[in-house]
This record gives sequence, C-alpha cells and structure tokens, in this order.
Amino acid sequence: MWPCVLILVWAAASEGTTGPRSAFVQRLEPIDFVGTDYYLTGGGGSGSPSMLEDLRRGHEGLMVKLNDVTRSLKEDELKLNNVFYKLGRHDNDLEGVNENMQKLSSSSKKIEAKLNKHAFNVDFLRRRIERLQREKKTENTLEAQLAAAREIINRLEDRLTGALVRLGNVENTTRTLEKRSVVSHFPDLLGPSVAAAARPPTLTVYPATHPGGNVAGECGTDWERIGLGCYWFGEEELTFPEAVASCVRRGGHLLTLNPPGTQHDLLMARLADGTTYWTSATDAFNKDDWAFLMTAQPVLPTHWGDDQENSLSSHQRCAGVSNMGLFKQRCTHRQPYICHLF
Repeated sequence: MWPCVLILVWAAASEGTTGPRSAFVQRLEPIDFVGTDYYLTGGGGSGSPSMLEDLRRGHEGLMVKLNDVTRSLKEDELKLNNVFYKLGRHDNDLEGVNENMQKLSSSSKKIEAKLNKHAFNVDFLRRRIERLQREKKTENTLEAQLAAAREIINRLEDRLTGALVRLGNVENTTRTLEKRSVVSHFPDLLGPSVAAAARPPTLTVYPATHPGGNVAGECGTDWERIGLGCYWFGEEELTFPEAVASCVRRGGHLLTLNPPGTQHDLLMARLADGTTYWTSATDAFNKDDWAFLMTAQPVLPTHWGDDQENSLSSHQRCAGVSNMGLFKQRCTHRQPYICHLF
C-alpha cells in the first residue's frame, strides 16, 4: 500500500515543478522519523500535528478510493470474463450456425430437385389430362354416332316388322279371297267346314314338307335326330327373316317348341352349351300375343326363361332359345338357328 501512497505524494510534488506549489506542499519539509511518531518540520523548524492528521485522512481517503478502484477493476475483470465467455459461446453458436447453413443449403438443393421432379410430373399429368379430354370428346362423338345408328336400326327394325305384318296380311287376304272365290262358285260341292276355313288366319302357316327324310322317318344328311324329331342346327349367324328363309330352303321350318314333356326336355338337354338359337316365336303380327310363326301354336308360359314372359320392349319382337328357355330379342339380331322337320 505504501508504495502507492509514495507515488501519489511524488506525483503531487512533481506538479510544483511546472507551476506554483500548493499551500499543502509548501508546508512539507524533510520528514524525521523518531520512534513511532512522525514529525513534520516546516520553515520555522517546529512540529505540526494538524499536518499529520491531514495526511492520515488523505491517506485513508486514498485507500478508500484505491479499494473502490480495486473493486471496480475486479468487477470489470468479471465483466470481461463474462464477455469472453459469451464471445466463446457465440463462436460456438457461429460454428453451429455455419453447420446449419450448410445443412439448409443441402436441404434446399434436395427440395429444388424434388420441385423440379414434381414440376415434370405435373406437366406430364397436364398433357395426359389434355389427351384424355380429347379422347373423351372423341368418345362422346362416337357415342352420339352410335346413338344415331341405333336409332336408325330401330326405325329399320320397326319398318321390317311392319313389312312382315303387311306381308302376312297380304298372304292371309290372298288365301281368304281364294277360299271365298271357291265357296262362291261351288257352294253345293263344299261342306260347312270348308266355308268356315275361309276366315283369314292370324298367322301364315307354311305346308310341311319333308325332303330331308324318307318314308321310314330317317333324318337326312346333316339333320340330327332328337327323340321323335329331326333337327338341323345352323351355326351361321342370321337375322330372324334370314333364318326363316334358310329353313324353308332346307325343306323344314324354323323351330317350334313342343309343349313340356319328353321331346321338349331332350331338345333342351341338347342346348346345354348355352348357345342361343332362333326359333319361330314372334309377336310381330299381334303385339304381346306371342306365337310360333310356322305352326301358329301359342308360346306357353313354361317356354319362357326367367323374367322374360312379362318383360317390356317395343323393339324385341322375336325370340331365341337357350337351355334356360325363350328370350326376347330384336329380329335384326344375328345368331345361330334351328330348323325342324315335323
């Protein structure tokens, strides 16, 4: 501590070399140390206790200030240490930030690559959607064309059905006129049964001929015997009028189903493969009055397949048969057929 005091005293004394000396310094003279007391001698040589007291109080004040400075230095040192600690932490944080920046840069590159891939996929999907839209427009156009074609086919089928009806009426009228002519010219030669037969029939009944068989009842070439009947299975697909004409050319008739029984069951067993064949069943001459064209026999309820007897359709005027029974169909539909020899 004393060196600090001596330094301060020396500093105060040195100020006098460059300017006027203070009153306090002027009173200082060489110090005599006698025992434990300090005597200061002035210009007159006599001791001054008040100067010693002033010096002591000045020393105490300097010590207080020195303690304050020391305490301030320690506090500043603690603050500096705290600052250095924080700077160290900030350095570590900066290193972590740099590492995180590198990670973010890598992640951003990956995200950019994914975005580019998604952009490519979006562009691909956009082109695909545009193509599907074009295909949809084309499909709608085709559907409209198909609908128009179906409408034309329905009108043609209606005209064909009407033509069949008119043809049957013409044939019935012709036969009726022929029979009435015979009755009117030869009334005495004909019995009442012939006169009654002059009424017009509801369906045209073609006469039965048997060029495909012989007297002994054998079936001809390509004709198949099933039970007591001979049948010809046409594999070519024809419309209903074409099937009627084909069976007539072969010397038979388009199929008429027998009533339920052995013959009917044998034929249905032959159709076990599920193929649908044309029969002569139709309601073209009288709507909803189904009968077999070639024999005028009515279609029985047991002849129909499931839910077919009461099904409604203005365009299904002919019927085919499978192992499940009769099915209503359009007369212009093409499918195999069965001819029958009675």
